[in-house]
Amino acid sequence: MSRALRAALVVVLVTSCAAPAPPDRAERQLVIGLVGEPASLLGDDPVGRAVAAAVVEPLVRRTATEELEPRLAVSVPTFANGDLALASEPDAPAGRLVARFRLRDGARWHDGAPLTADDVRFGYELDRSAPAGTDARAMADRIDRVDAIDDRTVVVRYRAGERWDLFTLAPRPMPRHLLQGASAATLAQYASRPIHAGPYRVVDRSPGTIVLEPFADHVLGAPAIARVVVRTYATRPALIGALLAGDVDLAPSPDLDADLGSTLDRSFADRVRYTPAQAIAMLRFGPRLADPAVRAAAAMTIDRERIARSVFGGRARVPASYLVAPLWAANEGAAPPRVDRPGARAAMERAGAQRGNFGIAQLRGDRLVVSLIVPDGSSALEQAARAVAVDLASLGIAVDVRARPGGEVDRRVLRGEFDLALAIEEADDPVIASERYRGIVSGWYDVLADAARSAAERTEKRTLYAEMQRVWSEAAPALPLYQVLKVDVVPLRLDRIQPASHGAPITWDLGKWRPAAR
Repeated sequence: MSRALRAALVVVLVTSCAAPAPPDRAERQLVIGLVGEPASLLGDDPVGRAVAAAVVEPLVRRTATEELEPRLAVSVPTFANGDLALASEPDAPAGRLVARFRLRDGARWHDGAPLTADDVRFGYELDRSAPAGTDARAMADRIDRVDAIDDRTVVVRYRAGERWDLFTLAPRPMPRHLLQGASAATLAQYASRPIHAGPYRVVDRSPGTIVLEPFADHVLGAPAIARVVVRTYATRPALIGALLAGDVDLAPSPDLDADLGSTLDRSFADRVRYTPAQAIAMLRFGPRLADPAVRAAAAMTIDRERIARSVFGGRARVPASYLVAPLWAANEGAAPPRVDRPGARAAMERAGAQRGNFGIAQLRGDRLVVSLIVPDGSSALEQAARAVAVDLASLGIAVDVRARPGGEVDRRVLRGEFDLALAIEEADDPVIASERYRGIVSGWYDVLADAARSAAERTEKRTLYAEMQRVWSEAAPALPLYQVLKVDVVPLRLDRIQPASHGAPITWDLGKWRPAAR
């Protein structure tokens, strides 16, 4: 461990031995329950993110209403305020976004050290060395260079041709004075108990418990809740038991799913929040089912409305595209096709499918006995997968549902080594959502994707994404089964809780929560 980090951790440990918060829990303490013990609070794990949202402070963040809100930065860089420019350079003939971020005076790390532009540049260097496939690396890969102009000013030069709407989210500060030259072990220890600049700081961490207390020198003001206790549970039933016993005040998505809706409604009534997420349960077709007629027949056979009703009690909707509202780029057009099984069987016959032994269809010598892989641990996805298998049986397609680790499902889909796959696809960034289908829809789709990525204005982008969604729906490389619902159980005694439709946890603005007026 570096000497600076050891000293900072000692400060935190000494502070954690101070007198406990007043016992009036109804006003002064919030207990959050999570499933699983996060090794890191800074990675891609949703459990860790629920804690990090209160501890880590970004330059700019995305609000529940899709606005960009300045945090450590004084303002959001825009063309109008002069902090955003489009530079034409020899290696960027189509132009390069250049953004200037001005840091707030008085911004400090939890250990009291000043936060400077060098910390933003250092954070970019750390993210650039992160493993491929992580969110941190994906953000860094969209940046060309970060320059610290002075202590309070940083200039970020983005990759040539980049026109990403959420460009302000890519750079993030990290404490250079603690982590420069740190070993892998020190970085891992820091990630498990970060010293950052958010409204709360970690004052204690032991197995099953993380304790947060307000950071008095938070540049945007100290939060109102005097103590946040995070308790982790091994299973979802254990978390629900803690909620029922009153040991936990808040349980967030994705630890709770909408398939628990009736149980949650009976037990917690007005405390349950259902939020349509910018995410889709997507059925992907592999190479064996590449024939457009087979995919069209499957779309006419699978009763998606019935699946959504049975899994989510009628709360979830069936999307028509790979982008969904309230995302600004969503333009779903026509409703999903209605169930027409006679028409679906006729389409299969026109494609040359014939029924063989046990009624199983054969297409060009391929007996359609297929596997459907689904990430384990989600009863909603497994229930939907089994409903898909039942419906496809009417076409003579025999489906074996197999639950597999989520990482394995992702890898097999990426390599095309699957027949059918059902998984949750995040759709809160239209660029990333569109890239999933590059090379498997059509050449025209790929041209449109490039144009949308480089377009400067949202008006132009919307037109391009609308056409991409039309082309995608015609090619049917996948079938949207239902729009995911985020489910959170929250305490009624707190105001200003705003679940976000994008990927942020409900704790994204915990620093603004206040006791409700009596």
